[in-house]
Amino acid sequence: MNIGIDMDGVIIDDDRYILDHVSKFLYENGLGQMTSPKVYEDKFLFSESDNLKYREQYFFDYIENATPFEFAREVIYKLHEKGHKIFIITARFKTTSDCAIGEKMRTLTKKWLDKNNIYYDELVFCLPPKLNELKKFDIDLMLEDSPINIVEMAKITKVACFNTQYNFDLDLPNVVRVFSWYDFLSKFESFL
Repeated sequence: MNIGIDMDGVIIDDDRYILDHVSKFLYENGLGQMTSPKVYEDKFLFSESDNLKYREQYFFDYIENATPFEFAREVIYKLHEKGHKIFIITARFKTTSDCAIGEKMRTLTKKWLDKNNIYYDELVFCLPPKLNELKKFDIDLMLEDSPINIVEMAKITKVACFNTQYNFDLDLPNVVRVFSWYDFLSKFESFL
């Protein structure tokens, strides 16, 4: 089986990081208050310039120092040992751009995966909703957190929705909700 795995929100717990750092950024820049923890990623009503400022101030630190979810490394390796191919498919900020920031993001992403011993057969940088990549690599199952991506992905493949505050009410056919890495492994047979 070809398994696609997203990084942010799936391998890495970005939810807490984003909530902490976005609220700090809003406070320090006089941009108001957070109204809900159920907002996906950078949809905090920043202007484009504030969004870029936020990313410059905090995002590279996150890319270099974020902590993987407990047991992510272990479960991914177990899947590999069972003969499944692992495709890490990420739409991280600027990773598809041919610019200095894009190159830095790609390099830091690869270094982070190596530093944290995360196994993969292929690392794929793309734009959301990742549909072309799902087709190109014949992905049988995608582990994803983005509600926007999940809605589109579920039309063409099986999806494991990694539970977060911002996707908790998503309920679609062809999508199974998982609450942790070992919960994913215990439900894995249902995807076969």
